[in-house]
Amino acid sequence: MDYLTPLMESFKISFYYTIKISIIVLITMFIVNYIMNTDIMRKFSNFLSPILKRLKINPLSISSILTCFFSPTVGYSILAEGLKENKINEKEIIGTSLANSFPSVLSHTFTFFIPVVVPILGWTGVLYVLIRLGVALTKTIMGFVYLSIISEGCSFEMPEVNKLNKKENVKKSFKSTLRFAKRLIPIMFFMMTLVIYLSKIGFFDYVERFVEPITNLLNLNPNVGILALTEVMNVQAAIVMAGGFLNENILTSKEVLIGLIIGNVLTFSTRYVKHSLPLQVSLFGAKLGTKIVMINAVITLILDIFIIAGLLLI
Repeated sequence: MDYLTPLMESFKISFYYTIKISIIVLITMFIVNYIMNTDIMRKFSNFLSPILKRLKINPLSISSILTCFFSPTVGYSILAEGLKENKINEKEIIGTSLANSFPSVLSHTFTFFIPVVVPILGWTGVLYVLIRLGVALTKTIMGFVYLSIISEGCSFEMPEVNKLNKKENVKKSFKSTLRFAKRLIPIMFFMMTLVIYLSKIGFFDYVERFVEPITNLLNLNPNVGILALTEVMNVQAAIVMAGGFLNENILTSKEVLIGLIIGNVLTFSTRYVKHSLPLQVSLFGAKLGTKIVMINAVITLILDIFIIAGLLLI
């Protein structure tokens, strides 16, 4: 079998695809970075502040929640300082960590989902973003309900955020976009080339026969499993692979969503250990930090499983 011809064709298709999508992604990334640096998230927080202050929960929790719209790290730092000064207790911190879910994911939406996921996956990407926001919103509501039961009052002030002038903003946004491009473009080109090439030589047909007994039980395309496993290794690579599967009509929109959410379930433990656990432990100590991470991880896992079950039934 001639493997060189399909490889060259794959390179050519991937090259043009990468250029086209990269232009859209990087322009969107620059615009989003610029907007974020104009302090728009803080203005949004200030808009919500009078509404949230009416809730009967610890105002320090409200301060953290509002701050998470523009910086989750600063938001959790507020809680850590409040704990040291005995202005907030451990139960309130756990409840606030749940309530911080939607503001934190919304921040991530502007920095990753909108500039990367949506341009690559199109309407499927929009649905995926809505699912992730829905999970985060559910956790936030749970956090507010819990806080309304156990919270205590105290006074607080919102932290100040450094503002940039237009020239500094353009420079910072450009540097941030350039750093992101150096990571994304090689992954995009490689993964797209790989997907197209493997499709042309019939690799996915072999995979389908190999995992058919398992996928038949769930009535799933075997490539859903490949997508999920890719997400375990690298989220950006999984998004690009999903775009390739859609582009080559290997997976439907529904199957891509299932694959990405299954991947999220498979990676939830390693993701929390790599990213959330070090931050929470450094701020709140090993015991409370681990408890915060585990509660958030388990709730996210349960919600994702319900979503997968719902998609399978559709």
